[in-house]
Amino acid sequence: MMMQALCAEVDKLRRAPIWIAYVVLPFIAAAIGTFNYQQNLDLLMLGWENLWTQHTLFEFYFFLPALVGAGCSWLMGLEHAGSNWNQLLTSPVALWRIVVAKLVVGTGMLGVALAATGALFVVCGKMVGLVGFPSCDYVVYLLLSWVGGVAMVAVQLLVSLVVRSFAAPVGIALAGSVAGLLLSSKGWGLWWPWALMSLASNANGGGTLAPAELVRFVGVVALFSIAASTICALMMSHAAATSE
Repeated sequence: MMMQALCAEVDKLRRAPIWIAYVVLPFIAAAIGTFNYQQNLDLLMLGWENLWTQHTLFEFYFFLPALVGAGCSWLMGLEHAGSNWNQLLTSPVALWRIVVAKLVVGTGMLGVALAATGALFVVCGKMVGLVGFPSCDYVVYLLLSWVGGVAMVAVQLLVSLVVRSFAAPVGIALAGSVAGLLLSSKGWGLWWPWALMSLASNANGGGTLAPAELVRFVGVVALFSIAASTICALMMSHAAATSE
């Protein structure tokens, strides 16, 4: 049944062009970041680290949260359209499996964007003449960002379940990210789901998470992901019960 729910979500994705945005937006962010890097070489030291901060600072704080918000709105918006909601509630597949399937697909779409971000980072670095290749630390940044993104995807699916419009959850994702930027500057970013991805990315050049921070990071991601997914499933179960 789990595989059936997952295949259904993937099949919906194949029929829609939204996944293209998960490649196009990192390309735009890379172009802007590379331009900023070249224009500020009098202030920045030549090297992979400074190119990374220019590529990811705006992307992880603004572009990717908005993209996740749009993706989750699309994943839930399909169910809100027409009679799809009633069909979903009467489906023989357990509702928690449907929620998990959406979480897996949403996280997979984010993984596509992060993979594109990493590839474009290397390509742009070679284009501007950087020596050698970036260290494996940047792979770690991307993987940890992907882990942190799971929490944001889960929370945004919940937001999109409650708020049926497409645009409003995108705005909430952006507002959450801006709040995350402020909370991170005060040392509270670890406890805010919209800040976890950027916190793990080293987008501000602050370095990797310390071992103790990494343990808390994984725990908080799990907490937000499980809590948001559970609430989603409970709300859908309640809607199914009241519609009978």
